[in-house]
Amino acid sequence: MVMIRAMARWRIVGEGVVVFSTAIATVYLFRAGIILSVEDASWLIPLTWIVAAVLATWPLFATSRDLFTWRQWFGSPRETARWLVTVSLIVLPVFGFVYLPYWGWWHGAAIEPSLPPRWGAMVSYQLLYVGFPEELFFRGYLQQRFDDAFGRPYRLWGASWGLGLLLANLLFAAGHLLVTGDVARLNVFLPGLLFGWLLARTGALIAPMLFHGLCNISLFTLQAWVGP
Repeated sequence: MVMIRAMARWRIVGEGVVVFSTAIATVYLFRAGIILSVEDASWLIPLTWIVAAVLATWPLFATSRDLFTWRQWFGSPRETARWLVTVSLIVLPVFGFVYLPYWGWWHGAAIEPSLPPRWGAMVSYQLLYVGFPEELFFRGYLQQRFDDAFGRPYRLWGASWGLGLLLANLLFAAGHLLVTGDVARLNVFLPGLLFGWLLARTGALIAPMLFHGLCNISLFTLQAWVGP
């Protein structure tokens, strides 16, 4: 029985890696402008993650995940909102207090509070075209599918988690590296841990989706504050 369980476990991991590799190859083709122009393809990249997640969890593929339930999306709405607000009020101000002194005092940049150009469009983009599709795929599909394989034997601040959180987040960071070719993009591993923890704590996809978007909005807004 141990061998059968081990084989099933690595079959699930193999499934996740194949789906990830197929999606990342498609995204790479879009980013490279091989299929369409880069400008046109940039709007199709989020669709790739959505389609991959939906197909990978479709009943036809016999996975145990169903992304189309109220509880999967919202969990207990009051509890979900409480943790989303709590984490945001702790993490985002701390990040700002570190980011601005780092650039202002360490790099000598001028700090001038301002909004990025087309701030409203940026907010919509980060929430709808980044936070939503990436979290649907990496946390909604990959993390929970890997949880099927390895369980969630550990506890952290009320969240049950396991190897699935780490494996999905490794692929999350690797995906940013593979698509952009920028090693610095591996830094998304750290916030990705928070995204995964939020899902584990609330059981609701909406929590990491919104928090992911808020993190990106905060970063781009702070970047506009940093002068040359």
